[in-house]
Amino acid sequence: MKAGPLSAPEPVPSRPTGSTSTVRPASGTGPQRVLLVDDSRSIRTLLKIYLMARSFEFLEAESAEEGLKVAEAEPVDLILTDFHMDGMNGADFAGQIRASTNPKLSKVPILMMTGDPNVAEVRALGQKAGISAFVRKPVSCAQLMTLVDTILPLPRAAK
Repeated sequence: MKAGPLSAPEPVPSRPTGSTSTVRPASGTGPQRVLLVDDSRSIRTLLKIYLMARSFEFLEAESAEEGLKVAEAEPVDLILTDFHMDGMNGADFAGQIRASTNPKLSKVPILMMTGDPNVAEVRALGQKAGISAFVRKPVSCAQLMTLVDTILPLPRAAK
């Protein structure tokens, strides 16, 4: 991630806010699962460190193609994806998730991140693909936690 001023997280009003309840595990069934899709291992590690406070279980993929395989094979409650990756980009990946025939997977909240200087274009592509939220890199721990808490509330039993 490049150094520079931090921007505020930017939720995308593309889905009703109550729709995440269908993909969260029932009370007492274990931690919520987050799929991290980024071609940078260091970014995936940093995201895990930032999200440690929520006691998530993490799944990782270093490409959108691998992320699709993981998401189809394993239940997830949240997906964090980068926009720029070799092969399929994050917006195309989000579109594939939204087009899934698995109703739970197609409704999973997706947070897309980018360090691209053309933020408006990347955000528009993400919105068209059905992302739940968008954030610019670099992102701080507080920014990421605020955004994640907004799109994936804690299960009722954990509050």
